[in-house]
Amino acid sequence: MESTNPPGVLRVLVIGAGSAGLLMGQVFKKAGIDVSVFEQDDSPSARPRDWNFGVYWAQSRIEECLTPELNALIDTVQTDSSYRRYEGSVCPIRNGVTGELLKDIATPYAIRLRRRAWLHLISTGLDVRYGKRLQSIDTSEEAVSATFTDGTVETGTLLIGADGAHSVTRDWLFRSRPEDGALHALPISSFIAITKLNRETALALREVHPTYCITLNPNGLFTFVSLHDCTPEDPAEWTFMVMMTWGDDNVEEQAALAKDNDLLLDKACALAKPLAYPFDAMVHAIPRGTRAWYSGRTTYWPTKPWDSRGGRVTLAGDAAHAMTFHRGQGLGNAITDVAELQTHLGAMKAQTGAELANAVAKYEREVWQRGYDVVMENTENTMAVHDWDKISQSAGYWH
Repeated sequence: MESTNPPGVLRVLVIGAGSAGLLMGQVFKKAGIDVSVFEQDDSPSARPRDWNFGVYWAQSRIEECLTPELNALIDTVQTDSSYRRYEGSVCPIRNGVTGELLKDIATPYAIRLRRRAWLHLISTGLDVRYGKRLQSIDTSEEAVSATFTDGTVETGTLLIGADGAHSVTRDWLFRSRPEDGALHALPISSFIAITKLNRETALALREVHPTYCITLNPNGLFTFVSLHDCTPEDPAEWTFMVMMTWGDDNVEEQAALAKDNDLLLDKACALAKPLAYPFDAMVHAIPRGTRAWYSGRTTYWPTKPWDSRGGRVTLAGDAAHAMTFHRGQGLGNAITDVAELQTHLGAMKAQTGAELANAVAKYEREVWQRGYDVVMENTENTMAVHDWDKISQSAGYWH
């Protein structure tokens, strides 16, 4: 079954219903251009894992992308809906072993969003189609077609791959040289859990900071904890996101941790033993049976220019600049992608395929340079935060 757009009418196909994909949907809808978003998951809640992410410098760019009605609701999807943005907000970095404050990172007007609630908000009013896994792409001078694994075909003027770090769209763009589109890997393992803690530990963490905190450890352990949801009155019912990362090249152990959740929790507890209170307690308080996620490699893709096939296929978000997460730059750059493209859409002289292709070309030139720079900066930072001597000598990594 094939769906096409009438001749001369612009239609945009967005692959991926994450932050970049849904925000793209919002800006094309505001521009009066027909847009549909296609998501491989069967529903918005198909993935068991939720998480949260911060916006530290791109707040005003969100406002550019959304309608005033949706902007007014952003605070309702924060990890603490009662939190109010303020100029003096900081993210503290502490010595994980002694607990002493190493540095407060200035994060003026920062917000922290629950991913699932945020995506629900920014999907408002959009044509989002679930259960659509991209299989292949075909282009012509006038159109682009996306074939999905369910046999359906959609045709439009532009296809935007916002389908994450493991982007099928990026693979297609670089199919003549697959190595150019492939992810790179660092020997950094990661543990992440969304979990309840006991009342004492929950309150102690919010005494350190009401939203989040980083610790660095002389043995190379990085920890990050953030509040996820404090809606319940009982602190024992609050949820937190607990993250730990460490250098690891033990392939056998990595394979075992990936398969055994109990073994993974044991590993996390062993790593946390040297930590000061309440950071040791936050790991040991994770209830047995809590689902945790593990990766033996942290991946990234240094952005390279791609051939957009005459402005028919482009990338956004993690598909365009997959980066490590220790500086929390992913969402801000995805938002910037969308806001930049919207700027060029606003300069179009007419809603024609040629004008849209011109807007895409201008967008890509900015993304290629910014994407490469920020990916490499984040990669360097990720290695540095696991090297106590290096990070101790240079606070510049945190600016």
